[in-house]
Amino acid sequence: MVDQLQRACLDARGVEAGHLHLGQGVGEEDDDDGREHEQRERGVREGSDGAHGDLLQTGPVGRKGRSRPFHTPHLKIAWSGQDGLVHVVVIDPNLPAVAAELEAALDAAAPGARVSWHPRFDKQAVARDLPGAEVLVASRYTASLVPLSSSLRLLQCPAAGLDAIDTGALPAGVLLANTGHHERSIAEHVLAGVVVLRRRVREQDVALRERGEWASSTFDASLPLARGLDGARVGFVGFGAIGRACWAPFAALGAVGAAVTGSGRLDAGAHGLAWAGGVDEPGHLDRLVGESDVVVLSAPLTPATTGLVDDRLLSLAPPGAVLVNVGRGPLVDEDALFEALASGRLGGAVLDVWWRYPGGGAAGGSAGSASGSAGPVVGAPGTREWGALANVVASPHSSSITRQTLLARVADVVENVRRLTTGEPLVNTIPR
Repeated sequence: MVDQLQRACLDARGVEAGHLHLGQGVGEEDDDDGREHEQRERGVREGSDGAHGDLLQTGPVGRKGRSRPFHTPHLKIAWSGQDGLVHVVVIDPNLPAVAAELEAALDAAAPGARVSWHPRFDKQAVARDLPGAEVLVASRYTASLVPLSSSLRLLQCPAAGLDAIDTGALPAGVLLANTGHHERSIAEHVLAGVVVLRRRVREQDVALRERGEWASSTFDASLPLARGLDGARVGFVGFGAIGRACWAPFAALGAVGAAVTGSGRLDAGAHGLAWAGGVDEPGHLDRLVGESDVVVLSAPLTPATTGLVDDRLLSLAPPGAVLVNVGRGPLVDEDALFEALASGRLGGAVLDVWWRYPGGGAAGGSAGSASGSAGPVVGAPGTREWGALANVVASPHSSSITRQTLLARVADVVENVRRLTTGEPLVNTIPR
């Protein structure tokens, strides 16, 4: 089981495919995709998916910390768990889906390890389990947990984002690590959404299913031809791990790519792009939007990028263009996007991130606000009537959540627990 999970981890990072060498960070080349990394309190400067690719933010580390997945220094500690055993507390809405795999792998890596499961952040329930635990696997940590953390040695975030972790409250000596492996799942989602819109799959499905109409130009000459991706122009705002993963299938299907990054230093030729520029360089973002049939946003959310896509920028898009947002909702002005879609000025949108989240969660949509409870969770994703727009492919911040993503994350979690117990250097550690 451990070997299987380790292979899943390698696959998710692209190591076996030759995309990444061990010891190389996904964000080392450029630092700009924003998903789960905008929590770093930095100014837009160089480029990663928030640390993955193009709009790297730099500056002082705030109380929410900074995320540097896969390429931070290894830290070595000595293990002193009671009786040589380890108690792991998991607070996460996603990992229970692979609980059996995690427990089996953990038992092989650290025999006798005990796991306490909490699919949602319930302070009273956590208060019963956290005292005496050496490892906390969670995307949320607040000052209220400090009195319960006297035995804690490792806070392992089961994702990349640290936006719900108060690193300033984390006790001295407690190590912090994260994981990722969401890039390929997000890329699948982005490709699927774009194909649905450009090929008019939704309209054809509804027409045939509900009205018996064959809504194709083959049968109805008044309908437009479907548009494939061969020769389509795809522009990326952010070109870190997520941006690069999204580009791969588009490139394989014959699309022409371009990107703007925070650093403006992206080597376009090395990635098979037609050109690359900087988000702060005059005219580069305007050119990207004006030339692109598909625009993919995966930049981090910062004061500088909030509202980056506004009515003026959207007005530059070619007729029928599709906007994809897998970064953060507030990268885009909600009213401007809604009006552009409702009026038909913009052809469609693939939206996986939003302006509002259930339970008052922040626009980052961190797992810290997820309920993890059984049954539907209801909540408007914004202030406009998004359900009224047929040209929107909407999803509840779920593009990264697949079995493959979770198994690869489990592999990282188990590996760090094993290293903790043996005194080996931990991986994916976060300086604080």
